[in-house]
Formats: sequence, C-alpha cells, structure tokens
Amino acid sequence: MRVIIVLALVFIIIATIFIPPSYLRLADPFNGPMKAVARPPPPAALENYVLVIKADSEREAFYKLGYAHAYYRFFQMDVMRRVAEGRLAELLGPAALETDVYFRSRGLYISAAKTWEYIKANYPEYASLVEEYVRGVNDFLATNPPILEYLILGKKPEPWRPEDTFAINKLIAWSLSGGEDDLTLKALVDRAGPWVLEVALKREVNTPILPRRATFSPVMHMLGESNNWIISPNFTQSGAPILANDPHLSLSAPPIWIFQRVEAPGYTVMGVAFPGTPVVVIGTNGFVAWGFTNTGVDVIDYYYYVWNGTKYLYNGVWLEAGKREEVLKACDADGRCSQRTLVVLETVHGPVIEYNGERYAMRWLGNNVTLEALALYQMGKARNLTEFLNALKYFVVPSQNTVYADIHGVVAYFASGYFPIRDGGYLPFNGSRGEGEWRRLVWLPSVLNYVNPPYLATANNKVADANIYLQWRWADRYRHDRIMELITQKIVAKGKVSVDDIKEIQLDTVDISCRDVKALLRDYGGTSAKKLFDELNKWDCVMAADSVAAARYATFVYTLQKLAWGKYNVSLTFMPFEVTLEAIKRGYVDRGVVEEAAAEALKVDKPWGSLHTYDIEHVLGGVFPQLNYRPVAAPGSWFTVNVAPDFHVSHGPSVRFIVDFKEGVYMMLPGGPDGDPLSPLYDAMYMPWVRGEYVKVG
Repeated sequence: MRVIIVLALVFIIIATIFIPPSYLRLADPFNGPMKAVARPPPPAALENYVLVIKADSEREAFYKLGYAHAYYRFFQMDVMRRVAEGRLAELLGPAALETDVYFRSRGLYISAAKTWEYIKANYPEYASLVEEYVRGVNDFLATNPPILEYLILGKKPEPWRPEDTFAINKLIAWSLSGGEDDLTLKALVDRAGPWVLEVALKREVNTPILPRRATFSPVMHMLGESNNWIISPNFTQSGAPILANDPHLSLSAPPIWIFQRVEAPGYTVMGVAFPGTPVVVIGTNGFVAWGFTNTGVDVIDYYYYVWNGTKYLYNGVWLEAGKREEVLKACDADGRCSQRTLVVLETVHGPVIEYNGERYAMRWLGNNVTLEALALYQMGKARNLTEFLNALKYFVVPSQNTVYADIHGVVAYFASGYFPIRDGGYLPFNGSRGEGEWRRLVWLPSVLNYVNPPYLATANNKVADANIYLQWRWADRYRHDRIMELITQKIVAKGKVSVDDIKEIQLDTVDISCRDVKALLRDYGGTSAKKLFDELNKWDCVMAADSVAAARYATFVYTLQKLAWGKYNVSLTFMPFEVTLEAIKRGYVDRGVVEEAAAEALKVDKPWGSLHTYDIEHVLGGVFPQLNYRPVAAPGSWFTVNVAPDFHVSHGPSVRFIVDFKEGVYMMLPGGPDGDPLSPLYDAMYMPWVRGEYVKVG
C-alpha cells in the first residue's frame, strides 16, 4: 500500500508536534497591527508564479537566488535546516525536542558539514557559488525584514551557513531512503511469523519498469512515490520528446518547492528547487530535461551486537564504542532555554539508535560525503546525454528513477545513485558475527538503464527483476500500469500523444486496483461482499469527489488494511496492498476480513469528497488555522495517477511538470510562490492546482 514515497520535511513537524497556545505570543497575523506590517519590495520578478533571476554571471545569479529565496521562503528554510540539524526546539520549544533527538542522533548534520568541506577542497568553483547564495540569504536577513512567523513566535532569524544548505540536502535524501523499514519489518515478522517474508519479498505481480532482468555481476567495476514518464518523438504530436513528472511528496503551506528560472551566461535553467538550496532538482535548460521519482532501493542497514556496557563484540573482538555528546536546547518565546545532553554511541557501522528498547547501529549511504548538489548543478548545464550522464555520476543518494529527454530527440531512463552489494539487507544484521558488510558500491545507471524506449513510465514500482535484493517495499503497480495503459490507448486511438493528453493522464482518477478487489470480493466474501461486488461491477472505478461508490470502495480498502495489519502495531501503509491481497489468498490473513471490510464499506452513504479532502497545513497552522490552505474535496485515491492517499490528504503531486521541446514547458504547484501568509500570492496556485490547471512557463 506504499503508493508514494513521502518527503519528510515539514510534515514531520506537523505530524509530531503540537505547539500549545501558551507557548506562543498569540499575535494574530490576520488582525490588529501585525496585519499592517510592511514588507520591502520583492527582489526578483515573479512571472506566472515563477521566480525569475537574470544576472550577468553565475555568481550574481546565485547571490540573487539566495536573496530571493530568503525573501519568499526564509521561515520554511529555517524549519527544514533545523529539522535536519536537530535544532528545531530552539525555535519551536520543548514540544520539538524528540524530533531533535531523532535527527541529532542520526548525524545528518555531520555528513552535511563534511560534504561542504569536501566541496570547498575539491570543487572550489561550485563552492564559491554556494557562498554567494549564502551571502544573498544573509544580506536579506541583515535588512531586519518583518517575517511574520518570527513575530508570532517572538524569535529572530539566525544567519544562514553553507552547511545549512547541505543539511537540507541530507534531510531530503534521508526521508527518501527508507528510514526504519528494516526494524519495522523485523518487529512485524516477530509478531506475525515468517510468512510475512515469504509473501512480501517476492512481489511477483508487481510490474517492473525495465522489461529485462537486471544482472549484477560479482566482478562489476567498483565505484566510489511519484510519477514520471517519457515518450519518444515517434509517438508525439509535436515530433519532439515529451517528459512529464509529478513527484508525490508532502503537501504543505507554502509548497515544498519554489519554481525558478535562472538566466545567466553559461547557465540558463528552469524548474523546481527546495528553498534553502540553489540548484534546480527537476527541470530543463532548453537542451535537456529531466525528472525524478524515488526508486526506494535499500541503502540503509541496521546492525545489532553483543554489548558489555559501552563495549560491543564485532567479528570476535571487543571494541569500545565511540561517544558523541550532543547538547540540545529548547527555548521558549521569551528566550529562556533549557539544555539536554544526548550521548550517541558510534560503532564501525555508524551511530547507535534505539528502537523498541533495542540498540542498533545504523549504516546509511548518505552519511558519507555525497555530491548530489554538484550533480544537479552540472545536469543543469548539460547539452546532451553524455554530459548528463557525466553529471549523474556525482548523484549518490537517494537513488532515483531518472527520466531524460533532449532537444536531439533522445529519451532515456536510468536508476540513479549507488547501491551497496551485500547479502540481504531487509532485516537487521548480526554485527557481532560480521554479517551484512558492504563489499562494494555499484553505480546503478551502469545496470539499470533503457535508452530510447518508445515510451516508459515510473511510479515507485519495481525497477527490475534482478539477481540480487534491491528492496521489497515497491509501490503497488496500479499507478504505473494505468499510465502505460493510457499512453497506449491514446497512441492506438490517435497515433500520437499531445501535451493535452499528458495533462489528462496526470489528472486521471481511475483506480485500477478495483479490478483485483472485485475478484477478492467474488472469491472470499459473504453476503455483504456480494452486495458490494454487485455495486462495484456497475461502477467505472473513477474516484470522483461526488461518487458514493468511490467512498465505499476507499472505505473497503482502508478497512481491509486495518484488519489485516492493525493488530501487529504497524502503520496501515507499511505493507503494500499487493502483499495484503496475496496474504489473504494464501490464507495467512483470515479471509473473513473481506466480508467484515465489505460490511463496513456498505455503511457509507456520503460522496467521496465529503470524506476525502485536501488538508494542507502550515507549521503553525494548529494554532492559527488561517495559515493553512482551506480544505476542499479531493478526487483520487491511494492508487490513482492523480494520487491522493488517506482521507485527509497531505501528500500528493507536489508539482505537475511537463516539457515538450516544441510546444513548451507547463507546470502547477499546490500553493503559492510567496511564503508570507499575508501576501495575495500565498495560495494563488492552490485552487488552480486542485482544478487541474497549468501555466505555460517556457
């Protein structure tokens, strides 16, 4: 049921922290004197919601970007860096302290600092651009601008550092790398039994992106939830390649992306960037275009040991764990701070964390020096596939389904990043016995690639059948299969695909999982299941907001997951829906859950949109709901191309992006470009995004 890979940025805070009103200076930003606070004029133009930076040099462009990002989104930047660095409680108070413990113990900020030092030493030209970006941010802050959230909190913003930019990079990489999946799976297997592995690891019904089996050779050279797709020019109306991307990430107010266009000699590029980082992540420079979805390949391992105090047994030898002392602060609105000291043990595999009362060392590929920012910068300068691949070699983590198209008519797919070769990796290793050592790293594009397919789609589904373990929590196949189905239908019907066709596909709300569910109801249900089966047979599987059948269907799917896995104390979205269906068919899950879920679904008598709404919140929206975007009925579901998981939707298409090298560039964001809640641009794109509209930006 893992239909999206969630970007754990602002939503971590919204989901885990409630800031009590007694903590805040209760200044209402929509009434009284704060409403009249005047901002300085904007530093750069916004054209069709796009931040436009024009400069005479790259250094000037990066400086202007820093200034403009701070102007439009500094509070958001600050929250993201503090999450990554474990310093959120200094801003939001004691309620954020456990979030700080979580991230400080994992050490993202350490690898961010090491990465910055490495870039300064080895790539001084790029380092100088980052320094210009940082200078731009701090020059804006030096003007003492009135930033509304700090007025509410009674705080002042701190200067920006280069390490902060790389900390955001690490946060993004961490949140797309799988977190504690291995530990959660172990807990589930311990509670439910080994049959979980038997069903979960195979995933034979999941459709692979690549049509061939991938073979990872033992002598291979050693090297140091979203949709996207590409269509070759042979099948497009314009005769040029089309690339489409709509990464499914956290929906927040303001959006996690800012759309920007930079025009400077030798560096002209447009697309989305994370505020706090200067480089375009998904975009085009007029010569090449690229997009990403998460592969989810497993680059995190956990190790347990025999312990004796702070000594641990490793390969027959007792080693003393290293110690890292972390001082965490929690500050109230009057500037009074309390401190807490956290001692983090370090082993040969990495920092030690606690999970369910047990110690595990964590080895994550991203805790090394990694150069994704440099890769994205060079991708923005590429003019052809060779130059793009040379840039992609710097992209380490998280592995991404990378789609590519260029002005020369080439389209391609690569699974980017590096992958550690070891035996297994889906459960924690016995570190004392020397299990789970990484033998080498493989550059994934050398194995997982497809140049010039007729058309190809990715939706976090299985990358390829392979001779090694890559991961098991692939997204269910339904979004991928629906995209491929629609492209094929349009080609058969019209011979060619247009940009308007691509827009229709991105907005599609047909849930083809209903085909599997009908068979389940038919084969394993009772009276209620038969009644629901008869109703669904008359339904077109469209998850429309005004459909009662859609509401009943969603309730059935949700209840089935809850009945199958809820008793094991894991998230209802932890197990893919394909695994649930297979477990029921094999009898590992009591087949009576089908009838029970059907009975629950038949109780629903309201349309889907009355139960299923976009709920997009600001970090402080729990206290000031005016800061949130207003809830509206949401079409779609967990498995539709226009994805909208859960009943209160806070994840989905974080940008819709289409490039046709002859027709132009189109996009829409779920919010507005300006992070100031008093700005008329704060939510300017929200309802157009809900309605499925686009703006042409190139």
